[in-house]
Order: sequence, then structure tokens, then C-alpha cells
Amino acid sequence: MLEWNLPLALLDIVPVALFFLGCIELMKAFYPRMTQAQYTLFASGGTMIFLAGMLKAVWKLLLVMRICDYSMLSDAFFPVQSTGFVLTAVSMAGITGKKKKTSEEKSFSALLAVPLVETKLPFIILTFMGTTVFYGTLMILSFRRKAKLTAVFFIGAYIFSVMQIFLAVKFDNSSVMNWMAEFVNLLAQACMVSGAFSLHKSFKREEQVA
Repeated sequence: MLEWNLPLALLDIVPVALFFLGCIELMKAFYPRMTQAQYTLFASGGTMIFLAGMLKAVWKLLLVMRICDYSMLSDAFFPVQSTGFVLTAVSMAGITGKKKKTSEEKSFSALLAVPLVETKLPFIILTFMGTTVFYGTLMILSFRRKAKLTAVFFIGAYIFSVMQIFLAVKFDNSSVMNWMAEFVNLLAQACMVSGAFSLHKSFKREEQVA
């Protein structure tokens, strides 16, 4: 039996909202520093990660309120989230944090297919790899800019995100496990949004000096 209640289901929305705010800040910071292709992948990936979390949060709410058990919302979580992290990881390959040299970009479009399969392991592995590249790149950018506090935020976000992936592997649906997962997720997204705001501010300061 799933050990969820309404407060736990509502709390699940908070880290999703924090990630969304952090992602918006990173989109603002990276827009003038990415090619159109990179930015399209980054924005698409970030949106998919947010949607994955929101879909699962909505599923929990519907379930605890005894409206329905629309399991497709939950089943889509790992495929959509892992694909999102892979897209953000690919988009950040080679990014230096410097402004792009030209605004003349070739048009870019991509068609994405998200397969649904029984096992979660491939998506957990993809999520781990994407998370590592995503936060690893943000850490490197922070250290290059000598923004140590910003780097600490992203390091914290990465550690708690990896802990969350580990909990997903060991998940047993107990009440204790659910609260632990929510708390770890909340810490991860709090660190992420703090780092995103800090990095964006450093970019703004650089532009003002220039």
C-alpha cells in the first residue's frame, strides 16, 4: 500500500517549482551564451525534467484525494526525466560561459520520441549520466568565474540529486522512504535554484563591467 497523504503530495510540488525557477534563471543566463541549437536542447531538456516532476506530483494528488489512479502519469516520470537530463547534458557540451560570437544561427529542429518500457534501470542510468554532466558543467563554469559559493550550491544540488537517484533504486513505498525522498529532493532543488540565481547574477555583473 502506498504510504502517501495530502501534505506529502502537496510537498512534492515544492521541489518541482524550485527546479522550474532555477531552470528559468539558467535559461536567462545561457541564452546569449549558447547557439540556437544548444539553447533549444537545453530549454527542451529543462522543460521535460519539470514536466516529469509535475506529472508525478499531479498523479500523487489525484491518488491521495481518491479521484483516480492514472498510472500513466507516474510511468512517464523516468522516461521523460532521463531524456530531459540527456538533452541538457548534450546542450552544455563545450559551453564556456562566454557570449556567443554571432547571432546568425541556422534553424534547428528535433523530433523526440520517449519510449516507455517496463524496467526503470536504463532511465536511471541516463538520469545519472545527464545529472552528472549537467551539474558538472555548472560547477566548472562557477569555478572558472571564481564563484565559490555558486559552485558549492551546485555541488550540493548534485550530491542530493545522486542521493535521490539512489533512493529511487531502493524505493519501497514506505512512509519513511517517501518523506526522506521528498526532503532530499527539496534540498537538491533549493541548492539548484540558489546556484542558478547566483550564476545569473555573476553574468549580469560581468556585462555591467564590460
